[in-house]
Amino acid sequence: MRNYIEDLLKAVRTQVLLRLIKPYTRVRLATIAGELGVSEAEVETLLVSLILDNKLDGHIDKVDGLLEMREAAAETGAKKYIALAKCAEQLRSLHAAATARIGGT
Repeated sequence: MRNYIEDLLKAVRTQVLLRLIKPYTRVRLATIAGELGVSEAEVETLLVSLILDNKLDGHIDKVDGLLEMREAAAETGAKKYIALAKCAEQLRSLHAAATARIGGT
């Protein structure tokens, strides 16, 4: 049973950590450590494993003791803008084809 306790604790801490940092773009490692009840070194180890597993898009600023998330919202906004631009272009070409078919200008 002791063999599995560490893996279970890591899994639970990882889930709590992901929920904890979700709304933020910057979080102090000390704050995360306080919320999880572990040392900053353990928080850093968890964050490194999440970043390497591509479950977290960010980087650790060791000088200031911060986790800085990449701007995922900005990327999502850019993708939406591109999709809307493609949709507008398709509507424009559909309108042109319909107008040509009817014999208009």
